[in-house]
Amino acid sequence: MKKFSLIMCTLFCLSVIWSTSLHSQDVNADKSSDVKATTTDTSTKSDVETNSTEHLLKEDTATEHAEKVYEKQEIQILKGKPKTFTDGYNTYVNDKVRFELFDVDNIMPDSKFYKIDAAEEQKYASPFTLSEEGPHVIYYYSVDKMGNKEMQRSLNVIVDKTAPEVTLVVTAPFSKTGDTIYASDKFSYNYSISAKDNISGVAGITYAVAGEEHKAYVKPFTINSLEPVKIDIAAEDKVGNLTKKYKTKILDENGNLLAESMDDIKITVDKTAPVVEIKADKEFFKKDNLLVASKDFKYSITAQDSESGVKSIYYRIDNKSDYILYTGEIIFNTNGMHKIEAIAKDAVGNISSTAILEVYVDVIPADTNIKMVTE
Repeated sequence: MKKFSLIMCTLFCLSVIWSTSLHSQDVNADKSSDVKATTTDTSTKSDVETNSTEHLLKEDTATEHAEKVYEKQEIQILKGKPKTFTDGYNTYVNDKVRFELFDVDNIMPDSKFYKIDAAEEQKYASPFTLSEEGPHVIYYYSVDKMGNKEMQRSLNVIVDKTAPEVTLVVTAPFSKTGDTIYASDKFSYNYSISAKDNISGVAGITYAVAGEEHKAYVKPFTINSLEPVKIDIAAEDKVGNLTKKYKTKILDENGNLLAESMDDIKITVDKTAPVVEIKADKEFFKKDNLLVASKDFKYSITAQDSESGVKSIYYRIDNKSDYILYTGEIIFNTNGMHKIEAIAKDAVGNISSTAILEVYVDVIPADTNIKMVTE
């Protein structure tokens, strides 16, 4: 009996030593309660050290910028994903990012508490999001079953819900008459795209001409076409806010702003050249098929254009020199055949056919004689 008692006593002592060892290991583990930002739907956990935002120090590249071509079917699922970004000073999140409080306690699970900015403190129950754009501070701590209260911690983030503002500038020798903007079917159109984002910043811009694949925008480009082409644009900020909307600005070749709108701007292609006419201020004399005029005749050149309008008229005399700008009436002081050639250019560069007037100018007085008639 004594032998049995001795064995039981030995087993009890060993049990106490083993239990004490396990307890010692648990006590050596620090008590902690933390918050994490969940940036993927599978919610992969990442601990945050005290007063640290280490879990947010790297840009979430889960979307790998494939969102820039979001209109593709296989990319649709990437829209609206949680995403974070840090510039080394500030941490930015979109409104899809969830914040999860978790803890590690040595004895029993904790009760966790938090508040956002100056709002009322509340007991944590499940991951939460921040819906209001701008800077926020999340305060949090835990209390274990023994009543041990953790020192309050905080996390600073900036919520960005707004996609970049995008502007497309189209430059060409446009002309505006009234509310109508005219172009020529011979134009080369220069396109430049810019984007700005006042919170997290612009991550990238892509564009595509109708029927082509999206590609990254690097610098302005030129398109030769019969009319302005439609450009599809996608811009993304650094926390994944996307937009395909943009403002269009139409500039003429001198940089003058003709129109700007978030909607499509109508451009009318003027394919019709002006019509030119050369007139004299008096009626010609005619000899056979020849027009005859005196040195007192004055000649004027006019042009008509029913669309973009006449921009300038040019002429030359007697096949001499190049065409020069027409500024006023023409007169001839020398005797003989003379020719006026004239062309006109409309506001978008269409050039008329050449108008020609050939006239014989008689500036020599008649040589009159007298004779006596006796019969």
